Amino acid sequence: MSSELASEFRKLWAGRGLLYTVAIGLGLIAMAGYGTIQTVNDQGTTGADAAEQIVRQGFAGLLFATVAGSLLVTGEYRHRTWTRTYLITPRRGRVLAAKALVAFLVGIPVGVLSVLTSTLVAVLGGHAPTYTGDMIRLNAMIVVISALAGPWGVALGYLIRNQVATVIAIVAYTSGIEAVLIVAAPSFGRFLPGGAQLSLLHDPELTMPLQAWAAVAVLLGYVAVALVCALRRERTAEAL
Repeated sequence: MSSELASEFRKLWAGRGLLYTVAIGLGLIAMAGYGTIQTVNDQGTTGADAAEQIVRQGFAGLLFATVAGSLLVTGEYRHRTWTRTYLITPRRGRVLAAKALVAFLVGIPVGVLSVLTSTLVAVLGGHAPTYTGDMIRLNAMIVVISALAGPWGVALGYLIRNQVATVIAIVAYTSGIEAVLIVAAPSFGRFLPGGAQLSLLHDPELTMPLQAWAAVAVLLGYVAVALVCALRRERTAEAL
């Protein structure tokens, strides 16, 4: 497996897709953080509550960890390199596992960078966080969510395949469709990936959060099912 992992890391770094994705993501997190500073200042919110609202903007990093994971797969379709990949590693399940693991590992630093960016914005805005148990937990959960978003992106890449369509689907669903469902139907929305993620972050806007263990189970379940569906689709394509 080590050779497959090394190969997937090389593919991810070969182009500039990952760099651009992370750079854009951190820029948007910074913008969201500054917007939140304006909101908390207007509302007169101070102390730990203000800092938490700003740092929580690092949660957006999951979107870009998902996109980064999808690039591991859609790049193969775009550059027509699947034949070479499967000549080196004929077992398709092994290739998928390597991509999912690499995406998971890449999601960790993406999450860390997201937290650092939102924290820096909070400090520069005069709302430096105090690292109590709640703040440490918030930071850790952002990293965990980002790490799990990577394999989710890999599965979506296998299922959709087209690079542009995959990115559009990720952004549209995460930022639009899912957000609306969580607000409109909270009893149902909490069982969506986004609802489980917000539960882990103790987001005050989530009216019916899941317990932490249930939220983690929901996220792992979605990732596992999506990867199984992705492998099935890939093997079906091989049979055809």
